[in-house]
Parts: sequence; C-alpha cells; structure tokens
Amino acid sequence: MKEDVLEQIIEDWLLSQSGTFTKHNVKYRPSKTELDYNSKADSSHSDIDVLAVHLNESGKKRVSVVSCKSWQQGFNPMSWHDALINNPSDKKFANKKVWKSFRELVIPKWSNAFREKIYEETQSYDFTYYIAIAKLSGGKEAEVYKSVFETEKSFLSLLKKNTNSKVEIKIITVNELLDEFFNKPNSTTLEATLVGRFMQVLKASNFFNQTKSITSKKP
Repeated sequence: MKEDVLEQIIEDWLLSQSGTFTKHNVKYRPSKTELDYNSKADSSHSDIDVLAVHLNESGKKRVSVVSCKSWQQGFNPMSWHDALINNPSDKKFANKKVWKSFRELVIPKWSNAFREKIYEETQSYDFTYYIAIAKLSGGKEAEVYKSVFETEKSFLSLLKKNTNSKVEIKIITVNELLDEFFNKPNSTTLEATLVGRFMQVLKASNFFNQTKSITSKKP
C-alpha cells in the first residue's frame, strides 16, 4: 500500500492499462556537474511519485510520469501557473516555497535531473507528465487555466531533452480516474488492482444508483 491514497489510485489506474509496468517513489537529484550545483541545497533527493511504461504504446504515450498533489482544497491552475511563472522562489504555499512542489518545471538543474532519471529508467525522453489532483479549484475559469498550465511553453521546454522530444503535460482529477474504472464494460473477470476491484464491487452492488435514488428523495 502506498503512503498516499492518490498514489495508490494512480498506480492502479495505470496498471489497469494493458502491458503496463510501474515503479513508485523514484528518487532523483541534480548532478554535481551542474554549474549552479549547491551541495547544501541539492544533496537531498526529490522523487517521482509514479513512473509507468506502457509496452503497447509509442511516443509520448509509452511513458507516464506522475506527480501526485492530494491537496484537500484542490488545485487552482491559475494561481499555480502565475506563482510558478512569476518569482517562484519568493512565494509560498502551505509554508513551503512553491518551486519545491514543481521544481522540475521551473529549475533547470532539477529539470535535467528529472528528465535524465526518466531516461535511465525507461530509455525514453518522450513521456506524458501527469499532475494528479483531488479536484480543480478556482471557479469557472479553472478549466480554461488548466489548459493554459498544460501548454505553458516554459514548462514544456524544461521537460524536453531537445526539440525532437515529445512531451505532454496533463492535469487529471480523482473523478476522471474513477470514471475510467467505473465506465469499463461489465466483466465477471476480477480486476487486477485493488481500486479496480473495489469499483467493480460497487458497480455490482448497484451502490451508485441507490445513492442517486436516496438523494433525489430528499426534500
């Protein structure tokens, strides 16, 4: 069992896809050869929450790299985009400097270490970078800024090895993950993962339809 429930959901979602292998908590840190390497600041590892290889896919779909942010208040793409673009070293979120939550998107030496670790593990510089979140926050504009965040050129530029690299950023919510499990065709074959089996049991129990029925009867 993973320390973070969102990591468990993500890994099970990835494993539910045919021909997939996963690894979690993959540690990385900047190389000592980086010109601005700081032995005090850069000696501690960061980690990739979940890394997956999909043997039946190619290009950026072959490798999935996931950063899990299970913040209860959700993820506000507008606020985070602006904070990361404008002086991330000076701003804080929950008493933590914002760059530390997304160092691979804003600090070149960490981007390099992140990208090279992915290559070391998968032999690929092409990948899809997922940010898994509990929910989107930020009101009606959240969906618009989600797209802005996902296509931010400075983020993508740091994640790419070169102009030939194929990299995509995707923000994905728990609702989207569970919807994929729930909307799978009915099957009597047991799902291979814990989350998959749980959703399969809920479907079989008619739980969701019963819940809707009870809710609709409330005054």
